[in-house]
Amino acid sequence: MMEKFDTSDLQVLLKVTKINSMKFLDTMICYYNKIFQISSEETRTIYMDIANREREKGDFDGAIRAYRKVLKADPNNVEALLKLGKTYMDIGLPSEATESLKKLVVLDTASSEGYYLLGSASFMLDEKQTAIEALQRAIELNVGYADAYYKLGLVYDSMSEHDKAIEAYEKTISIKPGFIRAYQSIGLAYEGKGLRDEAVRYFKKALEKEEKKSRY
Repeated sequence: MMEKFDTSDLQVLLKVTKINSMKFLDTMICYYNKIFQISSEETRTIYMDIANREREKGDFDGAIRAYRKVLKADPNNVEALLKLGKTYMDIGLPSEATESLKKLVVLDTASSEGYYLLGSASFMLDEKQTAIEALQRAIELNVGYADAYYKLGLVYDSMSEHDKAIEAYEKTISIKPGFIRAYQSIGLAYEGKGLRDEAVRYFKKALEKEEKKSRY
């Protein structure tokens, strides 16, 4: 029986070899699978490593292809589903992101980031009630999730529910006092309510935060 190949050697090879195409990577892994009996788990690890590095480099197409390779072998891989959803959001494809993220939150009901991303994607698709429910779930799972509160405020603002928006924005800055956009958004929400003085007050706060930030 042929001795199993030490996949650490393959990992090194992949890192020092410039991967020009996913087809080349597929061929290489197929070759090593045949000769050295690499397990499916090890193959998934290799593709996940490639996907993460491609995403870090900004090669989103390459990352997506690699994450899909992982999911082809393991459809319930929650890490790949989350990162695929994030990558689709990075390139402005909320419909594709939603497909992955809906499956993710069924498999991992405790993923606050998954619910946040699903809420963000739903908002981009103008599915506002779905967005609200997903963002509220993200907040339930992580009460300190400032970004989720802020996104929830944006959804309410888009529905002209300014009081709910202000409440969400205020929660954002209570958690993250340096969140400049939240101050600006509160000002815009007060402007939407016709409360000009309150709006100006928050616009000034936003400017003060911006000036303070620029000094450091």
